[in-house]
Amino acid sequence: MKRYKNAVYVGLPIFLIFAISIMLNAGWIHSFDSFFQNMVRSIPNLKDLMLKITLLAAPKVDLIWMVLIAVILWFKKMRPLATSIVLTLVSADAVGWIVKHLIQRSRPVGHLAIDDGFSFPSGHTLGMGIIVIWLMMVLIPKLVKNRTYRVWIDVVLVIWLVIVMYSRVYVLAHYPTDVCASVALALTWVGVAQICLKELAHKLWNVDIL
Repeated sequence: MKRYKNAVYVGLPIFLIFAISIMLNAGWIHSFDSFFQNMVRSIPNLKDLMLKITLLAAPKVDLIWMVLIAVILWFKKMRPLATSIVLTLVSADAVGWIVKHLIQRSRPVGHLAIDDGFSFPSGHTLGMGIIVIWLMMVLIPKLVKNRTYRVWIDVVLVIWLVIVMYSRVYVLAHYPTDVCASVALALTWVGVAQICLKELAHKLWNVDIL
């Protein structure tokens, strides 16, 4: 339970700082975005690769990853965990949609026509962030007891998430602050969802399901 609370304590303040600063049109947001946009796009000729990566992390594809994980866990008799990943990702997508329509931030100039709607937060990064952080915080600790193996798996997952963030900024679908805030929201929501699920299971059935 402690790691889930720590996730909320870390993720929520970071997300709120980004969200409130964007709503207030704070100057540091523009400086942050400009600096990291220039850094990300300083490497030429990566557009085709970045588009392939962003496709693998599309919200609809995230749902496919979620279903695959949930089905495997269900047939492995790990049904509470299967339920956890489904509820966590679906509810996070709903929260992301609400935040998008509350803040209504326009996308960067030059974004692809397929990337319609609002910019903050990034749906691609939020969905993949939920999957990556859920694997790191919930599933992998249950399955992998060797600490060294867990560290290496976590490193690979984090690298993949960073690549997804990079790709969304590279194709001008989002600002750097969008993707950073999305990871903070994902961290927060994984913590919130697991705390709620654990409390609900304890109150209804007096069991620890996660």
